[in-house]
Amino acid sequence: MGSRSLVALLVALCACQLGVRAAGRSKVNPRIITAPQGAREYAFPRSEKYPVFYHQENTSAIYVGGEGRLYYHDFATCENYTVDFPVESGGQCLKPGSPEDNKNFITLVAKHGDGMLVCGTGACAPTCWNLTQRQKSSPQDGRGLAPFTPDANSLVVVDYPDIYSTIKKSQQNGKIPRFRRVRGGGELYTSDTVMQNPQFVKATTLKHDESHQDKIYYFFREDNPDKSLEAPRNISRVAQLCKEDKGGTSSLSASKWTTFLKASLVCVDPATKGNFNWLQDVFFVPASNWRDSKVYGLFTNTWGSSAVCVYSFGDIDDVFRTSKLKGYNGPNPEIKPGQCVSSGQHTPSETFKIADSHPEVEDRVEPLAPTRSPLFHNKHRYQKIGVHKVSVREGHQYTVLYLATDKGSIHKVVELPEGVQNIMEIQVFPRKEPIQSMILDHERAMLYVGSASRVVEVPMAMCGLYRNNCESCLLARDPYCGWAGGRCQSVYQNREVHQNLDLNPWQGKCQKGEVTEADTYQNITVVLSLATTSTVPSSPTMPPTTGTTTTPSSRPATTPTPRWTASTSSRM
Repeated sequence: MGSRSLVALLVALCACQLGVRAAGRSKVNPRIITAPQGAREYAFPRSEKYPVFYHQENTSAIYVGGEGRLYYHDFATCENYTVDFPVESGGQCLKPGSPEDNKNFITLVAKHGDGMLVCGTGACAPTCWNLTQRQKSSPQDGRGLAPFTPDANSLVVVDYPDIYSTIKKSQQNGKIPRFRRVRGGGELYTSDTVMQNPQFVKATTLKHDESHQDKIYYFFREDNPDKSLEAPRNISRVAQLCKEDKGGTSSLSASKWTTFLKASLVCVDPATKGNFNWLQDVFFVPASNWRDSKVYGLFTNTWGSSAVCVYSFGDIDDVFRTSKLKGYNGPNPEIKPGQCVSSGQHTPSETFKIADSHPEVEDRVEPLAPTRSPLFHNKHRYQKIGVHKVSVREGHQYTVLYLATDKGSIHKVVELPEGVQNIMEIQVFPRKEPIQSMILDHERAMLYVGSASRVVEVPMAMCGLYRNNCESCLLARDPYCGWAGGRCQSVYQNREVHQNLDLNPWQGKCQKGEVTEADTYQNITVVLSLATTSTVPSSPTMPPTTGTTTTPSSRPATTPTPRWTASTSSRM
């Protein structure tokens, strides 16, 4: 059975290479389906309906917020503990609701100063605590940091000492969400007229060349004002705000953001004219020059297909700086709408009035040149995206996308010189549990994948899948893996491995006698061309794993230091 599976794997990999030559960017179906190798799992004591997850980069621990409690687990040491966060006072819901209204659901877990900030619904009395070395502080008012009841349209960005939030501060605030600065500088909120029923996706802060130019960018969907039958129901947007915005100069504008502008995001396939207008998720990729920092946007459409479009923050900034305001034909004031003013100054009242009544710019943000088109699209319905850079020999870097499906699995997609390849489907949960969270640890090259019942730590490098077989190792075109010393190894163990990440002839890289079979090759389904499959029976449980210690020499290459802070413990 093992020999047959190896032959099937090689046939699939060879067919995939031929397909790439012929189809270019269209090769986006996974060629290998597998359970995660080397994974470690932490199961919660009970299932959690609204879990939130927090992981600090370059650690092996995870925090999980649940109903009235916070779980901590360290995958390396197996240390775990639970801190209880019961309802501190009686329920304060204005309207009778479900039994859930009487509970405290943790909705925010974030690093804040020297400790952790933990906030929850508090039975309609939002409450926060500071947590330091397992000791929680006395409760604090959490309005604006936690919703009154669990709400999927909640977004919080912790950029110490500032905190930004989309959560309403009163049960009587109505249904119009606002983007607020709730801690740090003076409190500000967006005008009620600048967004139409927004559904927030993700937000980040980004440092520019001068501190007074630092921005907040947030991504969202909103109702399309065009109600014609051919128009899409929703529009995907990016908005900008200046971090040092001081609010307006009049009593009506003193508590409002005065630098708000929004622009449409375009994700259209020029060949098919297919429009992907529903923004599902975004992932931010830093660069040493902020203008080169990228946004990977995950979009879907009404037919259930997905696309990934990539934008640069430089292009986004250019659109906001140079575009005309939609519907405005008057003269431009000296300080243009959306322009950041020098530290300590206020946006002029005239500028704010124009921007407040015409918040949208005419130009749209398009994907990166030269194609201005999606990186790829296919018929899978993806829900979350993560992006990781892998450094290989001679300083080359490859980009790997992790895309969570609606069936509890993750597709591993590689950007290669001739296009993208979907090299693997990782079936993280045995019963196809919905993926609630997917967090990337770039330093340790790990994925932390959360569901309602567990968290799984998944290595990004799973080179054992390709056995100790040179051909299958090279044909996999997996940037994390290469051939050296008679086995398929991780690039984090050996930087000098042979790889086949371009379309150059690969046969000469394998010596006679290196096409061998390993006894440990298990739990794999090989997806062949023409819908033909060859399956090796897999165990119902995950493969056994052993704990490892990451040493500096085996750690992944460091990515540029982020110039931003992204939204925290969101369920999106």
